[in-house]
Amino acid sequence: MDGLTITYLVMFFFGIYFLFLFLILYRRNKKSLYDFPEAKLFQKVSFIVPAYNEEESIEETLKALLEIEYPKGKKEIIVVNDGSKDRTREIVERIMKEHKEIKLLNKENSGKADSINQGLKIASGELIAITDADSYPQKDALLRMIGYFEEDEKVAAVTSRVLVKNKGGFIEKFQGLDYAIIAWSRKILDYIDSVYVTNGPLSIYRKRILDQIGGFDIKNMTEDIELTWHLLSLGYKTKMSYSAIVYTTVPSTIKKWINQRVRWNLGGIQTINKYKKNIARGTNLFGFFIIPYVTLSFILAIVGIILLARFLWIKGAFYIFSIPLFFSGYNLSYFLHFNFLVTFLFILGFIFMILSLIYYLSAVSGTEFKKKSIKNIFVYIFLYRPLYVIPLILALYKFIRRDIRWYTK
Repeated sequence: MDGLTITYLVMFFFGIYFLFLFLILYRRNKKSLYDFPEAKLFQKVSFIVPAYNEEESIEETLKALLEIEYPKGKKEIIVVNDGSKDRTREIVERIMKEHKEIKLLNKENSGKADSINQGLKIASGELIAITDADSYPQKDALLRMIGYFEEDEKVAAVTSRVLVKNKGGFIEKFQGLDYAIIAWSRKILDYIDSVYVTNGPLSIYRKRILDQIGGFDIKNMTEDIELTWHLLSLGYKTKMSYSAIVYTTVPSTIKKWINQRVRWNLGGIQTINKYKKNIARGTNLFGFFIIPYVTLSFILAIVGIILLARFLWIKGAFYIFSIPLFFSGYNLSYFLHFNFLVTFLFILGFIFMILSLIYYLSAVSGTEFKKKSIKNIFVYIFLYRPLYVIPLILALYKFIRRDIRWYTK
């Protein structure tokens, strides 16, 4: 058995293993997917909204936050204007005149993580809710999240289900499907205490814990992922409320999408590199499952790119140039070279595809994508998902060159 065959076997093994794991967890917990603990104490919540050149969305975001259902006097909103060069400050100041619960902190541009940290210094709530300036929580989202903090003192963060607001063109529509699948996957991981991302559109944290750890890492490109890993590395729990929904605005062009995903990949690589020493350590699943799972996802994606390139270069070109021979009467089976191992790999590939289809169908079963789901999923698998290769390669290139900077604005 050669090295290439072993590589394929390893990839199929891990792929099938994780698909089975997610599907089994889903089947066991399907009835409780939308459950959440009821809140009783209603601790004060400080919303921190980092904003840089957000004149197109900040007003609608603040309107959504003002309309969130919560006891009067138990909610404050802090907008941190990160040196915006547009009308962001002007818009916030206008809204503040009518809503005293809104505060505005103006500062020089220093990045999202530092903006949140500066907001933490003036926040008075026991709980801190972080919301992106282009995200819009539903009215009941907060009430569907804070009960987790009352249920277990070890819970340090609770995140929400992010859905896409703008779904006009191809790239926006399939980001909508992408976000729905990501949210479902994250909730499934919640059943084994492995929520490893608390998203930027809406996540809530215990302020005393954020103060203890020094807030967000200003050097990481995905401060939300890094903070979550920091909390998990200290033995805290992170949870997800699948019933708490927040809508967000996603990139509307391929270029913007690539820039966003480059940042996500860069931040992910940074985080893995920072916490690799925690592998197989600790008392929770962080070192024994989360780090290996995320690391393997990156490695298998890279290996997959290499194998695909190899296939297209060697096999693809060979088959294309063999087409004239086929029409001349040669039997195609002579140069397909089927044997036991090749047949076995094809069977594994077929099993992987079937499980993937079931996985995606399960993820969209309760969403707007349920209609025409088979068609959408095939387009998602064969047209949208392959685009992931582009930002991953760019992120690896930039990480190797130490070109670590914000790419979305």
